[in-house]
Amino acid sequence: MHLVYIDETGNDSCIGYSALAVPSLNYKDIFKTVKDFRRTLNASDGIYTTVEFHASKFTAGRGNISREQIIQKRRCEIFIETLKMVKSLPGVRLFNAFRAPKEQRLLLLERLLNRINRAMIEWASQAILFFDEGEEKAITSLTRKLAVYNPIRSMYGAWPDGKEYKNIPITNIIEDPVFRQSHRSYFIQLVDFCAYALLQKERPTESRKKFGLDFAWTELVEILVFEANKKDDCGIVR
Repeated sequence: MHLVYIDETGNDSCIGYSALAVPSLNYKDIFKTVKDFRRTLNASDGIYTTVEFHASKFTAGRGNISREQIIQKRRCEIFIETLKMVKSLPGVRLFNAFRAPKEQRLLLLERLLNRINRAMIEWASQAILFFDEGEEKAITSLTRKLAVYNPIRSMYGAWPDGKEYKNIPITNIIEDPVFRQSHRSYFIQLVDFCAYALLQKERPTESRKKFGLDFAWTELVEILVFEANKKDDCGIVR
């Protein structure tokens, strides 16, 4: 079983998703590592252990997150340190999806869910999805539809029956998605950092480039699911 935490990123012209797959057998050890990391940041930088990590605000230098004043350069260093911690978590894997225009977000999410489902089949596992609150109705409707009707186009032009599309319902994503308040979930906050690293790779923000965030993505290479899109160098679903 995998617990898959999904969050979105983007701007007015593009949309992206990251999905952090956490093996349930390792969950307690992974959660302890994350809590210990937050305690370390509290000791070193005064960052409150219960404050929400929201990547765009965090790296911009906004928000009361600490007992002390933390300059933007240090915040961006912590952002990269957090990504390094994520890649060290035992057994975690990271799916990513990105495209423009933003209006196609549900189509992109559908493609991502198909890749997650395919991975679960190959890993002999099942997934429960966790999302940040906000689009409960649309996302739940999408996952329910895909569990019944999920037309997949043949990569060879036609399936053996001669038809271009075949209905292949999602089978290894179980139950409806779970929606969590991000400030109450360390894992939603972590995948928000991963998604923001994806955005900085695809659409770098000038004010973050001087701190190296356009290359922060490279810290996650070891846990990427390249099989999600073999046509992309980083396995990003497009």
